[in-house]
Amino acid sequence: MTTMNTIFTWIFICELGFKLIGLGPVKYFKDKMNYLDCMVVVLSIVEMTILSNSGTNLSAFRSIRIFRTFRVLRVARLLRSMQSMQVIISVLIRSMDSFIYLALLLMLFIFIYALLGMQIFGGNFDFDANFSDPPGIPRTNFNNFNSAFLTTF
Repeated sequence: MTTMNTIFTWIFICELGFKLIGLGPVKYFKDKMNYLDCMVVVLSIVEMTILSNSGTNLSAFRSIRIFRTFRVLRVARLLRSMQSMQVIISVLIRSMDSFIYLALLLMLFIFIYALLGMQIFGGNFDFDANFSDPPGIPRTNFNNFNSAFLTTF
């Protein structure tokens, strides 16, 4: 993983350099996605120089590794150029309204079955210390609504 991280960081550095040389800084920073690319490259360079060279565990600098996830957002640039992906994304966005109603229906069924489980099974079992780890009442029970809802989910 460390080797792949270093390889991709160098690829991103080369891409940034080529784009800055080819487009020039003014034209490069006119595109908003290039700000993200530049930030990812700068944070990757900071991570490579500070974290890999220092033997100390600087928690402030170790938190920079969280920004690695922004590399995934670079894929979003590809979506702008591919017409078929734009069609798929627009269909997904339009179908979100229907999905919300389907999710609400699912939550209603879970709510009903959690209440039904509480009515039928709630408080009817004597949990023996031999059968549960740790001893006591297991997390998956129907004795209260929170546990019943999570158990049904």
